[in-house]
Amino acid sequence: MRGGDVLSRLGFADVTADEARAAGTMKPGALRGSARGRDLDSLAHTLFLRIYPVIAAVVLLTQVGIAWVNYNDQFRLYTDRANLLASLTAATLARAEGRLNAETARPQLQSLSLDPAFRYAALRDAEGHLVASAGELPRGRNWDLVQVSAELTRAGESPALGSLTVTLSAVELRSNAEKQAMLALGTSLVLMLAFVVTLHANVRGHVLAPLKRLLTAMREVEHKRWATVDLGGAYRASNEIDVITSAFNRMVEGLRTGDEAKLLLQELEAAHTKLEHANRLVIESIGYARRIQASVLPERTALAGAGVDVAVLWEPLHLVGGDYFWLEEIDGLSIVAVADCTGHGVPGAFLTLIVATALDRLLHERGLRSPAEILAGLDQMVRAQLRQDGRGAESDDGLDCGICVWDPKTRTLRFAGAGLALTAITDGQASRIRSGRRGLGYPRTGREALPETDIVIPVVPGATFYLMTDGITDQMGLPAPEAPPRLIGQRAVAEQLLATATLPLSEQVSALEAHLAAYRGGETRRDDMTLVVFRPS
Repeated sequence: MRGGDVLSRLGFADVTADEARAAGTMKPGALRGSARGRDLDSLAHTLFLRIYPVIAAVVLLTQVGIAWVNYNDQFRLYTDRANLLASLTAATLARAEGRLNAETARPQLQSLSLDPAFRYAALRDAEGHLVASAGELPRGRNWDLVQVSAELTRAGESPALGSLTVTLSAVELRSNAEKQAMLALGTSLVLMLAFVVTLHANVRGHVLAPLKRLLTAMREVEHKRWATVDLGGAYRASNEIDVITSAFNRMVEGLRTGDEAKLLLQELEAAHTKLEHANRLVIESIGYARRIQASVLPERTALAGAGVDVAVLWEPLHLVGGDYFWLEEIDGLSIVAVADCTGHGVPGAFLTLIVATALDRLLHERGLRSPAEILAGLDQMVRAQLRQDGRGAESDDGLDCGICVWDPKTRTLRFAGAGLALTAITDGQASRIRSGRRGLGYPRTGREALPETDIVIPVVPGATFYLMTDGITDQMGLPAPEAPPRLIGQRAVAEQLLATATLPLSEQVSALEAHLAAYRGGETRRDDMTLVVFRPS
């Protein structure tokens, strides 16, 4: 339909399509005809004219089809009955002694007349001559008759003695079919009448009446009288008219409370300003916390005097993070540690302060130099600080940690890890020194123990070691353009490190960072990233 047809059918007689497009609104009085319901009544007529012929045709064709199937079934039963009568009578006549004759055959043929539908039976000999008959030869139409034949044969004799033809009348069957067809037609008319009454009542009650109420309210709004439509508590989200009516009521309320809307907008702007100010304060606070956390971290050149080349990648997911590393030379030994605390952001940053304090006490007050002993002491102190050393602890936080101690005199590297492994590249080969699976600081379960001894690794010149958190290996990305997203994993990271193993350590770190960014593509990081690379001289 054209735009003008739509407006005309809706009753907007005062507004043409061009005027409606030019003005964007309806003129006063445009809703009066529709509100009186004249055009709305035609909706029921239109639905009737569009739907009734289809339903009538479907029901009528269905009934006719059922009648036709029933008629065919009954006709087949008549044919089967005629075949059975002819076969039984022919078998009886074939058992008679001697040649076929009228005297012996007539009683059998007369017995066929007991069937109400019997009309005629004829017995012929092998030459086709009539031997005997019963009934009258029918002169009706062929479709009113059922005619079958059966041969008379004796056991052991190949030629047939003759044939028997039986004719039954199907007039009663056709009469029943006609009655059934008339009944189907009458049933269809009754169903159509019931459908029309039901359709008209439902359309008027569920469509026309709500639309009239809505149009009446629209006419009131046209005259600046803010009237709404009362749904009577029967609102249904699945009913389009109810949805439109509800939207109309909200529109009226919005027009009526324009000043309140302006005030609400002003309040929203004020709230937005307050939120922006609060967010700025939070960002400034976290930025200051980052400076504090960065000041707790050791200098990257802390092992330069010990002859250990070091490069560090420390990138929190947010401004502050839960990853921490330690670099220090004590008593001629170089100590490298990396810790991955529970969570990230501000909670993780608080745990790194606890870890930093604990490591300082273990190394300087207790004088521990064995990585395994340092891990055990760190586990005990973190659980004590978080009050997780007994039953009923409210906290369930901890960390994964790997500690390396380089002894230049013996050229050996001692390592112990709790949930954090060590990767080594020696002579162009990458290897992974696994750690204990249990983290530090968590409430004890008794299922897994911390490493009790250090892993001693002989160090050849040029060997490079890598301590990294799972924020490096657990990054999600696309390994190939059409492959599904997956984690990059330990193996892919080790291959990348092996490919750049001949580069200076700082360039290795930069190359790995660029490789991870390219692997992620559009994916975002999910955790803090920390990597400490060191190469003893």
